Parts: sequence; C-alpha cells; structure tokens
Amino acid sequence: MCGILAIINKNRSCTGRDLQRACSVIRHRGPDDEGFLTWSPGEAPDIYAGEDTATSTLQHWKYDNLPQDASFKVGLGHRRLSIVDLSPTGHQPMRLSQAGLSIVFNGEIYNYLEIKAELEEIGHKFHSTSDTEVILHAWEEWGEDCMDDFNGMFAFIILDEKNQELFAVRDRFGVKPLYYYENDNAIYFASEIKQIRTAPGYKFELNEPIARQYLAIGVTDHSIDTFDTGIRSVSQGDYIVVDLSAEKMEPFLSGWYSEGKNQKFRNFEEAATLYRDTLTSAVNLRLRSDVKVGSCLSGGLDSSSIVCIAADLLQQKEDFAGQETVTACFNDLKYDEWKFAEEVVNKTNAHPHKVFPSFKWLQQDIDKLIWHQDQPFSSTSIFSQWAVFQKTNEVGLKVMIDGQGADEQLAGYGGHDVSMYAGLLRKMKLGELYDEALHYKKEKGKWPVGFLLGALQLNFGRGIVPAKYRLKNPPAIDWLSKPERGGIFTFIATNMVEFLRWQRQFQPLPALLRYEDHNSMAWSVESRTPFMDYRLVELSECLPERYIVKHGVKKRILRHAMHGIIPEIIANRRDKMGFVTPEEMWLRGEGKEWFLEHIDKACKQFGGTLLNAEKVKQYVNDILENRREFDSMPWRIVCFYKWYNQVNGG
Repeated sequence: MCGILAIINKNRSCTGRDLQRACSVIRHRGPDDEGFLTWSPGEAPDIYAGEDTATSTLQHWKYDNLPQDASFKVGLGHRRLSIVDLSPTGHQPMRLSQAGLSIVFNGEIYNYLEIKAELEEIGHKFHSTSDTEVILHAWEEWGEDCMDDFNGMFAFIILDEKNQELFAVRDRFGVKPLYYYENDNAIYFASEIKQIRTAPGYKFELNEPIARQYLAIGVTDHSIDTFDTGIRSVSQGDYIVVDLSAEKMEPFLSGWYSEGKNQKFRNFEEAATLYRDTLTSAVNLRLRSDVKVGSCLSGGLDSSSIVCIAADLLQQKEDFAGQETVTACFNDLKYDEWKFAEEVVNKTNAHPHKVFPSFKWLQQDIDKLIWHQDQPFSSTSIFSQWAVFQKTNEVGLKVMIDGQGADEQLAGYGGHDVSMYAGLLRKMKLGELYDEALHYKKEKGKWPVGFLLGALQLNFGRGIVPAKYRLKNPPAIDWLSKPERGGIFTFIATNMVEFLRWQRQFQPLPALLRYEDHNSMAWSVESRTPFMDYRLVELSECLPERYIVKHGVKKRILRHAMHGIIPEIIANRRDKMGFVTPEEMWLRGEGKEWFLEHIDKACKQFGGTLLNAEKVKQYVNDILENRREFDSMPWRIVCFYKWYNQVNGG
C-alpha cells in the first residue's frame, strides 16, 4: 500500500521540485521509502532518491537525490509502505529495462504468486519477491489483458517508453483511489486530491453542484467529479491512456472491466457452500503479507465472519498465536457492540484492542481528519473508523482486514423493499411475493401496502396506483439557497439486484471505500477487504433475490454460510450498526455549543450563496428541541464549513 504520482509535462514548466512537493504531502501513505523517475523521449529514464528514501535502498541502488530543477516529459513519484518484499528490491518506481516499462503502484495483487509461477514457466526472470514486479512482467507478456488475471486492489501508472504511452489504471471496484487533473501546463495523476492541489498555478474552485448534493443529502463520490472543479476520479474498472507523442496529449478513457457473469445454482445449499468457499479463499489470499495482519472487529456479521475464517485458516497453517483485533467501543450501550465482539474474541483466541472515540477526541482531531479525507463526509461515523486505525498504528500493526463491501452486495442497509417486490412481480413469482408480504405482516403487524403499491407502479405505471400512494420524488430541501431534490438519488430500481448494483457503483460504497482508504493510510495502515474480491462480487450478482433476503432476513446466504463458524448470537443479529458514533447525543449534549457556533459561522459565510441561514438555524433548533427527528444535517454543514476554509486558505 502506497501513494503514487505522475506528472505529464506539456511545456516543461513542472520540475523536480513539483514532483517532490506532491509526494511529500502524502508521506503518511508511505513513510518507509520514497523514489522518483523522470523521462523524456529519446532518453533513458533517470531514477532518483528523495529526502525519505530508505538507507537500505540507497546502499543497494546508489541513487542520487532528485534535483529540484530536474526537467522531464514524464515524472513519476512514489511513497512506499512496505508490506510485500520489505527489501530494497521492492523499491519504486520500478523499471523493467528490456521492456522499456516503468511503474508506480498502490495496492496489492493478492494472487501474484500464481501469476508469477505462470510467467516463470514461459521464461520470465524475477529479481524481487514483490507483486509490483509481477505486474511489469505480466504487462510485458500480455499487455492490458493482464489485468483480467489480477485479483486485488490496485491503482498503478505504467510508462511505456517504447510506444510513448502512459497508462493510469484503477481496479474493478475502485477500492484504491486514483485522481487526475489537466490544465494548460500538465496532466496530473495522483492517489490523493491534495497532491494535485500542489500543482503550480492550481487555484481551488468549488464544484457547486457536488457541494449542494452533499449538503442536501450527504452523498459524495457518486460520480467522477469531486468537490474541486477540474479534479476527477478515474472510474472503477477503467484506465486512462495518454499518447505522449501526440501534439495535444489528451487523456483517453477506456473501460477494462465489465460484469456479466451468469451463474446458476441448483439450490440454496449449493450457493451457500460456494459463497463460504469463495469468501474463505478471499480471506486466505489477504493473509499474504511479509508483516503481521490484524483485523477490524465491530461485532457485526461481516467482520466477525472474517475474523473467524482467518482464525481457522491460521490454525491450519499451525499459527496458533491468535489474531490481533481492534474494536471501537462506547460507554453508552446504545452504541456499543463489545458484547458481540467479545464473543468472537473468545471463540478465536484473538488478542483484542479497544478504542473509545469521544467528542473531545473528535474536537481535537477534526481538522486533521478532514485534511486527510480531502473532501467532506456525511457523518461522524467516519471518526470511529479513524480512531480504529489510529489504535491500529499505536499497537504496531501495518495491515488490517476489514468487512467493507458486504452490505452493498447482500442488502445489509435495507431500503430494498420496493425493488424486491417489483422484481418478484415482474417475474410473476406471486407465491414468493405473497410469502414475503405475509412474513412482513407477522413481524410488523400490518401488510406492506406501500411497498406493494410501489411495485405495481414500477411495473405497470403511475396510473394503476391511486395518487396518494404513488412513488414521489423527495420534497425540495428548502434550507439551501436554491431548493435541491438530490438529483440521481431519487432512483428506485425495478429489482433488488439492480438496486444493490447501484449501491455498489454509485452510493454508498464508493464513498465508504474512500473513507476507508484515507482513514487507514492517514495512520500508515493498509486495509484489505475480502468482500470486494471480484469472485465474490460476481457470485453475489448472480444470486436469486430470495437467497439474499427472505422473510425480512437480510444477508441470508452469509448467515447460512457462516453457520458453525461464527457465534450463533452474531449469526442471528438483526440490527445493523457498522461504524457509529453517538452523534445525536453529542449534538444535543456536550457538543451543542460547538455545533451551534460552527453552524452560525457557516451561515454567515454561505448564507445566500449555498444556505438559507434562517431556515438552517430553524431546522437545527427543531432537532435540538425534539420537534424533528435527528439527522446528520448539522454535521454536514459544520464539516463543509471546516473543509472549505482548509482548502480555500481560510
């Protein structure tokens, strides 16, 4: 896990100083080593050290320091967090001289050993034990097609000197970040937005439509656009190629991954067995590391499954030391999950570490947290994750396995009901539809009339449903300066598979992956997510809806697959918490004055441009006086205010 950078110089206005500055700002992503490469057509690349290049690297490679006035057509920069191949041979940028290929790489190719063995059989020679070198040899042998074989999380940039092309690649589901920016002087590719903000002449300009949607309903990362006008994210499963020989070097976008697997199952039992085996394989691959691997443990179904599977795998490898786990705990039992996490700890002989996020801690770290995230975020739940990774760093762990991604595949968040009923109706599975509705009535004491009418509307049109029961767009949010309805977030899928795919591709998973990457890397920790293994995602896409949800039980297949592996109390949990904080308690209690002070400042700064100050204050007061149900609107305004003034020099 690392930080990467590429600068394509259109007019040679960028120098080594700019490379150094854009890498220094992400030192947290790779404090173990630093390196640079500069190249111009017709010349051999020059590889340089930096201020933080490891002593062992300097002794092995004898690199000179990067000249501040270095001139180049293409400059690559790298910050290294050493996880696989801790030796100097794993140093980046890495070059394969005979092929004329150079790379900077962030992430992990978990199945690199299998790919390496295949390449060795056809004559490739390796000089390191790193997965980075495997990418280079695979690219030399198979070109862009090699990405189809990669099982991992990755963002990498490859310079092809012979063909004068640069490729910037992002993994199938966007687990690892990659941003790009173009102006008259240069094209930047980077792991974090803050690197691009160091570009000579860069001037921050707020992307107001993105900001308004965030303020309205808390969504981020739902498109390639960011809060900074002009800075964009490379889409998941895409790559960008730049022809370096062209007079106008324009980024050309191409997709390299598309889903479309069509798998059938004889019955639920067969599907559950395959799901368990695939998840086990995914966890096993993510235990590959030259440093110790720990686990984030919330006590929920997802993280508990990972910890228990990992414990079984480690015992098979005769590693009986036990995993180290980190859990966010709270003194208020409403938000605390330790009683569930403790069940897993006891079952697996894990060594637990607890961390207690508090409002005082949030106040202390809020500016640092916002700086690391680069963009605003929707609630203080992100702070709990921040605290977990800080604790991870303090106890000396560099790699953690986490349960991110299961909810978006297996309906963990809910909200799928209308889509589920619509899908069953469309397929004329009326018996299953009635069965689901009957169980809803038994649990809730009433029929799911609204869901059923919504399903009718989606299948047969608005006219079939009485006006007062029709699906409607959400009301306009009047505390913004211009009413905002939320744009694409009025989307309702016509079946549950489509609904879950939307959650994974647009909202909320892309935002959650960004939070996780930036939170973990802020503390120089690599976070690995087995549920994002492409084999598991593709398997989940093929599951019949009733394998995912039945009789109101979400994540049905995972619960069944983990029978006998995780404690029964967790397998039977029906509540959903995830990373939470007592945000409501903080707003109405010890943090009340802090929130009100910052909301007042935000209203003075943005009143009339983004916010309707009077209605914002009324909305917040209604929450404080229990006239309105709690939501995270006050936090969004505070977070946006602090973020904006950070990036705009306020």
